[in-house]
This record gives sequence, C-alpha cells and structure tokens, in this order.
Amino acid sequence: MPRPWDPHRLPRRNHYQEGPDFLFVATEGGRPPRAGRRAGIASVVRRRRRALRRLEVGEPASAICAEVGCSRASLYRWRERYRAGGLAGLMDVPRRGRASEVPAVIERLVITVRLLTYWNSRRLAAEFSRRGIWPLYHGQVDRILDRAGTHRPSVRRQPGPRYERSAPNELWHIDLKGPFYFAGTHRRGNCHFAGLVDDHSRYLLGIRALPSREAQPILDLLGEAVELCGVPLELMSDNGTPFVAIVRSMLSRFQRTLEELAIHHIRTQIDTPWTNGKIEAFWRTLQAEVLDRQRLEDLMAAEAAVQAYAGYYNLHRLHGSLGWRTPAERFDGTPFLDRDLDHIPLLAGAAPFLNELIPVLP
Repeated sequence: MPRPWDPHRLPRRNHYQEGPDFLFVATEGGRPPRAGRRAGIASVVRRRRRALRRLEVGEPASAICAEVGCSRASLYRWRERYRAGGLAGLMDVPRRGRASEVPAVIERLVITVRLLTYWNSRRLAAEFSRRGIWPLYHGQVDRILDRAGTHRPSVRRQPGPRYERSAPNELWHIDLKGPFYFAGTHRRGNCHFAGLVDDHSRYLLGIRALPSREAQPILDLLGEAVELCGVPLELMSDNGTPFVAIVRSMLSRFQRTLEELAIHHIRTQIDTPWTNGKIEAFWRTLQAEVLDRQRLEDLMAAEAAVQAYAGYYNLHRLHGSLGWRTPAERFDGTPFLDRDLDHIPLLAGAAPFLNELIPVLP
C-alpha cells in the first residue's frame, strides 16, 4: 500500500513533488532547501496557481492582477510557464548564469549598504544606477541579498486614496509633530518639529525645531518659504490649535495670515491623517533616518540635525514615488549630480571607505 503524501518529506532527487492544494517542495543542487525557503516557495506557487485558476474560469485579468499585485504581462507569463512545465514552471529559478554580470566588489558594496541603511532592493538598484556606481536592476539585488541571507520580502500594503497636484506651488502641506524628548528622557525637555512640503514634488520647503506649539514660529517658517519659493494656491493643514481657532466663528492668527496672502486654506477631516499624507510620509522618513539614529541633547542640536537633513532630502535623496528622482529635480529642475556614496547621512563615516571600492566603469 503506498504511503500517503507527506509535505514535510523531501524528495531525494532534483524534481518537484506535488501534493494537496498544489503544495510542493524542491531540492537545490541536490540538497533540500531551508525550511523558511521551502515555505516561501510553496506560498509563491500556491498564489500563482490560484491566480491562474481564476483566469481559466473567465475572471478579468485586471481584477486578478489588482488583487494579486502583479502586472498582466506577469500573469500571462505564469500561464505559459505552467503550460510548459506544470508547477515547476511557476517557481522563480535563480538565473545563476547571470551572476557573473555583477562583480564581487559590487555585491559586497550592495550588502554593506543594505546593512547600514536597510534599503529595499528597488531603492538599492536605483541608488547604484543613478549614482553611476554600477547599472543594477532590483531582481539582481534580490538575488544578491538572498544569497547573503539579508533578504526580507516586504508585505504589499494596500494603497490608500492618492492625489497629486500637477505643478509645484499648487498645494503645500504643513504640519506640527511632537513632542520629541531630548536625550531619551522628559527631564531634559522636548521640542516640536514644524514642516512644510510641496505636494507635486515632495520638496521640503522648510523645517524648524520649536520649543512650543505657538503660532508665531510657524508663521515665520511659512513666510520664509513664501519668500524663497513663491505663494502657493492652497495650503493644507490639520485641525490643530496652531492652525485653526477653537471657536468656529473666529479665525486663528494662522488663518488670517493665509487670507492676507490669498492662500486657500484646506483643513483635513478629523482623524484622517492620510489626507495630509505627503507631510505624514515625510515625518516617517525623518523618524527612521534621523530621530531614531541620533542622540539629540537640546533644541540647538535638534535644529542642526533637521537642517542638515533637509539639504540631503531635497538634493540627494532619491524618492520612489517620483520615479527615483530627487524632490529638487521635480520642483525646479535642479540636476542630480552625485556620483558616489557621499551626502548620505546613513552612510556617514563609511562613505570614504566604500567609495574606494567603487570600480571605474569603462
């Protein structure tokens, strides 16, 4: 009597074994794959096979792609691979013959930068390519990180409602964030950060470290931005007390200033921070790349840290939502001229050593 199929029993030869719900295991080079790798392979194949079954029964390809998170080209490519090779065709086989295209020194650079910054594969490929270090695409980076054991697949997030103005200075976003405590304790005091971001370009128009939530320093920040960049058509803020008066029938000092400048004030709905999402996304970036990595002792140190970061953010930091361009490129056409790993705060101290390893391209 044949033994029942066991998904945990690995085959001894290089072939694929099919079981219930199309779960399968595979061998790599004659050796069984690691448990985590095996589970990942099975999950990918099940997801793709389910998508193909839905396509076979006549569901629209666009609906399947939107739910699975793939392109129509990928969906039809999976169908051809499944027809040719069954479940084995749905597995992404590493293209080992192309590994020699990436020199060993570039692989070491990719892994080092990954460990210091925790950038994902798309960001790494864009940074290396645009800086002229080495032409990479994210699939190559994925394989490099997978071989080194530093690959962490990310969960695809469900995108919220998105909007974007068609030109700079059509809409600005302003917000106040805090309090942030100095030196990790409330006994040393705290500060708030006021930020101003352009909607179209994500350009950081201004940022300040403030000792309180008073309106005057925020108005000073707005005035400096208007003087340097012009008057926007609209400005969006939340319903915090620096921006909106407590009494509905009255205007706050901030609102009166906007009326004098002929700026239309857009107020977000209560408890809907995603409507002011451009500035909220900037706060997450600032938290991850500055506030979580530096020990700020006082207000002066906080101001110096965010001012230094503002220059990097506008001129040297590639933005995924902008097609891996900098905010300055989209705001006023300032070219991106970086050709090494300098000007990246996350690589401060290591950049000189890493730059020496960059090969000279022919």
